[in-house]
Amino acid sequence: MTSVLNRINPQHVHSDPFHYLTTTEALEPGYYETLAAHFPDFSDHPGARENNAMIHMSGLHAFADEIPINPIWQDFMRFHFSIDFFREIITHLGDGIRHTYPDLEERLGKRLEELTVQPRYTDDVGADLWIDVQFTINTPVREVSRVRRRHIDSPHKLFSGLFYMRAPDDDAIGGDLEICRWLAEPQFQSVMVHDHLAEPVNIVKYRANTLVMFISSPISVHGVTERLPTKHVRRYINMLAEFREPIFDLQQYQDTTTPWALKMGGREK
Repeated sequence: MTSVLNRINPQHVHSDPFHYLTTTEALEPGYYETLAAHFPDFSDHPGARENNAMIHMSGLHAFADEIPINPIWQDFMRFHFSIDFFREIITHLGDGIRHTYPDLEERLGKRLEELTVQPRYTDDVGADLWIDVQFTINTPVREVSRVRRRHIDSPHKLFSGLFYMRAPDDDAIGGDLEICRWLAEPQFQSVMVHDHLAEPVNIVKYRANTLVMFISSPISVHGVTERLPTKHVRRYINMLAEFREPIFDLQQYQDTTTPWALKMGGREK
């Protein structure tokens, strides 16, 4: 099975301003184009008419035959939910995880390579990590907006990944991923970050067959640039792994004094 990590090598792995990997050629082109041509249609989803809204659908629905989907996607999802894929991630980002959380393996009582995984939303609770692989879209844009402003991910998450599947006819402007560096000590309201506290040091363009995957931590600030009005949806696969308990204390970084006009979802005009 072709993995989105099969073509990753050391030049794709970065440690500044935090540990992440990215490539613009994740999959073999022919395989990618077949997947992209059969990306699920979200047009009937209740939120499809909202402005620049984020809609997720777990890949569990795909390989459980709960939605009509091309078999090639069932195979893709089945592999990317697997322990084999998780161990590929550890091969490339394991050293970064150990650098970010030097005591994590001691806390867990096992090496990263020994961790077990299971899909989110399943009843069995025996594994160390929940994983999910989601079909995701951001809906068409009527008003200039960011679907997610700068933020960090949940303290339960070990890593997140985005695999962009931009449609060939999509001429929209914006929707790129900002990789940011703190300009001051980390300070949040919930998980949101005021723009003046961080600066982008890399922009991962929203392009077809592009992958970015990063370790979640208090320094892993990222956000999506403004999208200009467009009829097109922003398509990608969202990948994540999370623990039942948080791996860092978010509360110590909370700013309780600065007014914050935006709600938790982080959308803004």
